[in-house]
Amino acid sequence: MGKHFFKKGYETGIILIVITLIVLLIPPSPSVMNVNGVWPSPGILYKGDEGVSLTFNVELGDESILWLVKDLEEKGIKKAAFFLDPAWVDRQKEVVKEIQLAGFDIGIYDPHPSRYESLEEKEIAKHLEDLRNLFREHNLDPSYYRTKDELLPPSVVKTMAKYDLIVVSHQLEGKDLVSSERISVKGAVIELDAANKLEDMKKNWEKWHEAIKHENDVPFVSLLELLASSDSKIKLLD
Repeated sequence: MGKHFFKKGYETGIILIVITLIVLLIPPSPSVMNVNGVWPSPGILYKGDEGVSLTFNVELGDESILWLVKDLEEKGIKKAAFFLDPAWVDRQKEVVKEIQLAGFDIGIYDPHPSRYESLEEKEIAKHLEDLRNLFREHNLDPSYYRTKDELLPPSVVKTMAKYDLIVVSHQLEGKDLVSSERISVKGAVIELDAANKLEDMKKNWEKWHEAIKHENDVPFVSLLELLASSDSKIKLLD
């Protein structure tokens, strides 16, 4: 019986060693984000591999935004994201309805990111819940978050991830599209500021669209599709 017990223990030890070696030899999985909005290491979406994602920041405008939504539909561009300033959402209920009816993705646009410098995690969570409630009052369910001019601190990005908000930056801006240097848009998140005046919106969008469409083989994709196109799609945070 002692020999049998020793043999059994010996065999168990060998099995454990083999399993350990297998685990150590298997390469780690790439850092990718799950489609439900929570990734292993929170980061900021700005680039993928395939397609191009159009994103518009909206702080002002009514007629100009209505025109933009209509023109996107006329051009057959069904995939774009509108990042809306909460104060604008409260003022422009009818325009918000048109964006919603068109089926475009919705994000929260925060013109005042410096607020987070003095907030603790619980206060940030309360702020995010208040924003969600405001958007829900207008039948909007934002999946994305963007701040004006600057990136959020890593600790805040991680808090956003806990509440299923994907933080989005950009690879290209409007000024990049109209520069003298021809830039490839493939895989890019393009950040465009919607104009308040209709004439400015028409002029800007015409130039931007002309610069984008020179790459005929690059389709417009949603942010989530862009996210799924690449293992290097997010700027990871430590």
